Amino acid sequence: MTALLVCTALGIEARAVRHGLPAGDALVLRTGMGPERAARAAARLPSADALAVAGFGGAVREDLRAGDVLVATEVRFGERALPCPWAPFLAAELARHGLPVRTGPLVTCDHVVTGAERGLLAERGALAVDMETWPLAEAAGDLPFAALRVIADTADVRSPWAVPAYGVVAYRVLRRIGPALARWAAHASGADHPTDDDRAMDDDRATSVGHSMDTGRATGAGRRTGPEADDGSVPREERPFPSSREG
Repeated sequence: MTALLVCTALGIEARAVRHGLPAGDALVLRTGMGPERAARAAARLPSADALAVAGFGGAVREDLRAGDVLVATEVRFGERALPCPWAPFLAAELARHGLPVRTGPLVTCDHVVTGAERGLLAERGALAVDMETWPLAEAAGDLPFAALRVIADTADVRSPWAVPAYGVVAYRVLRRIGPALARWAAHASGADHPTDDDRAMDDDRATSVGHSMDTGRATGAGRRTGPEADDGSVPREERPFPSSREG
């Protein structure tokens, strides 16, 4: 069984993610672009101890910049949502590696989101959008699951000439996420057994990340497993989310 399975939509994303992953402990699977292809891939996922979805994403809020890493606190599709309780831990690991991390809702759509639609999603609390994560999040079941998107397409882009430069920035960041993903998978699957010193450091780091989560940006570093359980075993039950503005 693979310790960590990482799903990406595109070949360029797969190559970037593989760059930082330890050899032999992780498998990167290209699903193809869009929710239909992702759903087909989700139906035949190989066995793994932990599942992550990674790649590029589009910002729906103007305060997200190219190269920011969004770690999803929940994944939405239509009026449904699935929580991602491992988000604080993974965000802390990414921050520890010097990456600019944001946490918040990620929306999966079946089309490219532009213009006013981005604003509507932002009003409902979303930070970014993609086209693949939801079917894979559903397929994860009780498996430790994480979703992260490196922003390559910002909400305030006015000139098409800016997009290639943003893509280069996002690609470079995506190449650096591997160590944090591997560390998260080891912890989530129980393969990582921290020492007493590690636990003491975790308490300090969890406090730091907990404060930063109030503003949606992880500036600390730590090993926080989830908002409700130290071992990350928070039930991942699908729920509706309100249509009114969320904080």
